[in-house]
Amino acid sequence: MSDQKSLSDIRILVVDDEPFIREVLVRILKQIGIQHIVEAEDGSDALTKLSSAKPDLIILDIMMEPMNGLKFLKTLRIGLCDAPFDMRVMVLTGADDEAILGAAMALDCDAFVKKNIGPEAIQTRIEQVLNETAAQKEVSSYHAVTIPEVILDMPAPEKIEVEAPSPIAREITVLDADIGLVVDRDLLSDIGCVLLSENTVLTKSHIDRLYDLSEILKLHTMWVRDA
Repeated sequence: MSDQKSLSDIRILVVDDEPFIREVLVRILKQIGIQHIVEAEDGSDALTKLSSAKPDLIILDIMMEPMNGLKFLKTLRIGLCDAPFDMRVMVLTGADDEAILGAAMALDCDAFVKKNIGPEAIQTRIEQVLNETAAQKEVSSYHAVTIPEVILDMPAPEKIEVEAPSPIAREITVLDADIGLVVDRDLLSDIGCVLLSENTVLTKSHIDRLYDLSEILKLHTMWVRDA
């Protein structure tokens, strides 16, 4: 784990506007041995608590009011709050809205976890996230990420035309993606949301997030080439 911290030493900020969900998460976290937990009611509340909480990891809900999780995550990534821009963030989701999950991916969340996740699974994901090197870009690149409206029953965006892969590309299943391969054309969800941009060099963090998404969305194949 990062800095060789044990679970009992790490600090976690739980951000969710539903008291019941926070209560369940806190109970699970304590069950696996995490003692330092701070709760926030929404993104705005989380921003005010970052300085004092000094978390090693944030578990973040998306569907919140008044400040939703995507706005909080973008604020963090572009360096506008009192915390490192590359703070580890696990996105908590109970939905499969592709535009929202695509934006979270573009903002380099470190993992996607379902709201009904159990203690053993969440412990595994926490240890994995804190052990691996994050897939981070330059701070300036996060400014361009568009935040979709976080509302229920959001209409799907129109599908977009995609370019043909290059002659040296090959199509593989998402689960066969390997570290060091280059994304040859944008990896899109079924309704056309960009999940990984063309020319992205795959890291372990990218692959882990693709595995997470494959359990939520219908991700099948992708076009890649050797570096």
